[in-house]
Amino acid sequence: METLIYCPICNSERLTNELSCKDFVASGETFMLSRCSQCSFLFTNPRPALSNIGKYYQSDRYVSHAANKSGLSFMYRIYDWVRNYSIGQKIRLIRKYNQSGKLMDLGCGLGHFLNGVVQSNYFDAIGVDISDDAIQYVKKTFGYTVLPESSLSNQPSASLDVITQWHVLEHVHLLNDRMATLKRILNPEGTMFIAVPNSNSWDAKYYQSFWDGYDVPRHLYHFNQQSFTQLIEKHGFKVVQVLPMVFDAPYISMRSEVHQHNSIPFIKGAFFGSVSTIKALFSKEYSSLLFVVKHQ
Repeated sequence: METLIYCPICNSERLTNELSCKDFVASGETFMLSRCSQCSFLFTNPRPALSNIGKYYQSDRYVSHAANKSGLSFMYRIYDWVRNYSIGQKIRLIRKYNQSGKLMDLGCGLGHFLNGVVQSNYFDAIGVDISDDAIQYVKKTFGYTVLPESSLSNQPSASLDVITQWHVLEHVHLLNDRMATLKRILNPEGTMFIAVPNSNSWDAKYYQSFWDGYDVPRHLYHFNQQSFTQLIEKHGFKVVQVLPMVFDAPYISMRSEVHQHNSIPFIKGAFFGSVSTIKALFSKEYSSLLFVVKHQ
């Protein structure tokens, strides 16, 4: 384990323990969330080192990289349906900012969004992922060569018109290094689309340590609108639009109900997820948020 003594955003040493959360997916271990007293950023601390984090992804309950769902529950089928339905919506949103060009899906997972982009014929698309299993799955299933994350440092400067990160940034150990790399490789007129869970959402506050959006220790950071904007602006970007990921609240709530071992998780999760979304119509604090980001 490694312990952070400085806030990753503002470098303050004024850190306090806020919430203890269990890893419900892989290890059953307990992890602490620390809050920066200066900028209010929330992050997992201590956390597994980069060299050791891989074992916490080795579970068929980790949906994003679980290719074989034949023995999994109805909830995982919902995940697949929502993911497939959302692909077209995401592409239409991207084209409002960049009609065409070179697109990198960073953290492409099993390649479904990457495949949708390729099939749309609007963008020259490449995928990047940290998981060797995911890279091989995409190659076998779709025939695309996905680059390892280590290749980011070799990406030419200003070479990308679009970078997408669908629930990826919260997993990145070297957060500031990653932001500096994104700054370098994104075209000055390019756009990033970054989706993250929102720790200020109603469902996060309702479920507390059982909230699936924390997903420790795989999620190293627990953003809200304030902390995400602080990070982005620190690295010379600006947020130009914030949009809700409307399907996330019911799904995350269902999984949170499962963590609590409730007898009717789908019904209760759908209900409380809907409550969270309705409340967010007024507060704008949706369960997950999509930030549209450009150079300052």
